[in-house]
Amino acid sequence: MKRETVKRVLALLICVWMTVSLLPAVAMAEEVTEDVIDDSTIEAYTSYENGEDAGVSGVSVTDEKPNTDIKVIPSDANALILMDTGAQSPKGVPGQVVKIVLPLAVNKEYLPSEKYMLRNINIYPDVPTDASVSNWPFELIYASDVQHLKDMSYNSTAEVWFEFKISEFASKGRYAVPFKINATVWREDAVNGTTITEDVTFKVSAYVTVTDNGNMSGVTTSFGSLQVAGTNAGGSYTVPTGTPNQTISMRIPVINVGGTLTSVTVYPVVSAALDEFPFVIDSTNLGKYFDYWPSGEVKYLDYTFTVSPFATSGNKSIKFKANYFENSAPAEGSFSTQFTVIDGYDASAMSVMVQSYKLYVDDTEVSGLMAGEETELRLTLINNSKYDTAKKIISSLVFTNSPGLTLCVGGTDTAYADSIKPGGTTILKYKIMAKQDAEVGPAMLGINLTYETTEAVAGKAAQNIMLPVSQKMDVLAGTPEVYGTLSKDKEATISVPLTNMGRAKAMNIRVLATDGMTAAAPCYVGDLLAGGSTSADVTVGFSKIGAFVGKMILQYEDANGETYSQDISVPLSVAESSADTDANSVNANKDGTGSRWWLWLLIAILALILIGIVVYVIIRYKRGEIGPGAENTAALDDFDDDFDADGGAPDIGEKPLSYDGSNKDGNV
Repeated sequence: MKRETVKRVLALLICVWMTVSLLPAVAMAEEVTEDVIDDSTIEAYTSYENGEDAGVSGVSVTDEKPNTDIKVIPSDANALILMDTGAQSPKGVPGQVVKIVLPLAVNKEYLPSEKYMLRNINIYPDVPTDASVSNWPFELIYASDVQHLKDMSYNSTAEVWFEFKISEFASKGRYAVPFKINATVWREDAVNGTTITEDVTFKVSAYVTVTDNGNMSGVTTSFGSLQVAGTNAGGSYTVPTGTPNQTISMRIPVINVGGTLTSVTVYPVVSAALDEFPFVIDSTNLGKYFDYWPSGEVKYLDYTFTVSPFATSGNKSIKFKANYFENSAPAEGSFSTQFTVIDGYDASAMSVMVQSYKLYVDDTEVSGLMAGEETELRLTLINNSKYDTAKKIISSLVFTNSPGLTLCVGGTDTAYADSIKPGGTTILKYKIMAKQDAEVGPAMLGINLTYETTEAVAGKAAQNIMLPVSQKMDVLAGTPEVYGTLSKDKEATISVPLTNMGRAKAMNIRVLATDGMTAAAPCYVGDLLAGGSTSADVTVGFSKIGAFVGKMILQYEDANGETYSQDISVPLSVAESSADTDANSVNANKDGTGSRWWLWLLIAILALILIGIVVYVIIRYKRGEIGPGAENTAALDDFDDDFDADGGAPDIGEKPLSYDGSNKDGNV
């Protein structure tokens, strides 16, 4: 058995040695085979190109017809792209001609080798169908803007340029200029001996920046194009001055800070108020006309005016308005210049003002406004002038700073007086009221006055008056509760519940004790908001004995400081001393008329019940029904009868049960 094993091992070793010795020969054979196949393939491919059908080294070659089903799938990439040459995009203003240069290069993703060619290249601007200024802000200079390139191949570059004139309709901004390119992609198919062509169309874009608004762009200056210039032709501009009745000349330098203006009309704003226009009008047309006004140019407005004899001293702001077309769009603007009146008319001698006021409800004078109540306001105006009569007096109420006040239905905020003599007065009436939800406290009401003198000089005044506003107060006092022994020689506590039923806060609430009750100080509660509740706990002594009705006084205030008070009745029964009170309590208990007779009755009933229970237990014990050695019967105890099995060991005083399984009720 061992010899056979040794023989098998030797045979296996011989096989392994022979296999290893043959590996170099196998490798050499594979190299020779590969060389033969490669040479045969090359010769066969050469023969096929020359139109021959021959075999090389025993390898046969079979002719195949050209494949005409090849389809070229267009690429998403552009065949030509713009090179980054570092050049900036062109800039220009409307009316200027700008040149756009397109540095083109072949996209190697589209034409990946020399076998590809791009031919018949046409480049032209892609003018939008909607050729509005926002899309195409240019004017075409030439009838045709098509640029043609013959051929471009792998690694080719080219430059084409276009000239455009920026339209006068263009406005400031950066615009994209699209160009469309048509070309034919040619590719040599060496395998099939054919060429493949493909017509392609794609777009490239350049950008142009317009640095100004065109004259026809319609862009206007929001704050107005005309402003007073800082200097005149002599290098400075001084404010003109004049005295009443003097004729003066004004030369106003005005500069155009906006776009190009056409059909410009400038005129002063004439006002009846001498503070706004302190001149006498002697012409029906004060306008100045300019046909064309370029941006940045200064023009001069020359006027001759006579200063009004009633013009008061001081600086006056003279306003001018202008109508024009800016960049062909209609627009308007305004500007102001200054004029100084010297030694002007003194109108300070007369002044109309509010002297006093009163409030009435149903012809009864009141101190303030109650919310929701119609009130008549009577203003007394006085003319403080010693010589001039005030005429056409108009007095208007201003509720801006008093949101809690309003007019009554059918009322008006304006009153009129024909005249007030020097030193005289007049009364103007208004119907006003405080709103239901008005805040309590003083409300400020504004009054504006306008009037004229006999010389038609206008005057005005503005004043404020303060009107107190109140809400109806209603603090409800509940039933007082008395705590402690009521005797003359001891103090007791009386608690009064309080609820604010009004719409305003009750302030400084306090409770005083009177009529047989004494307190060291009033009980101070504080403030109570609308809808709030609290209680006043008053510690009082007694100055009366026996049964009587005491009185407590509830006092509080509103936000205007007005005080309200109400009486609270407290029924009391006070003894002479606390000893008398205790003796009376003992006597009342002995007589069966004490205040706690029901308690003694309840105790007696409970004692009887307890005695009955003890007697019952003792009787059952003596009968042997309970306790050790007691005998149990079905009538005495059937507690375990409700179980379906033996109850185990019986309790004290019980007999053991037996169950035969025939009766669920547990009969024994």
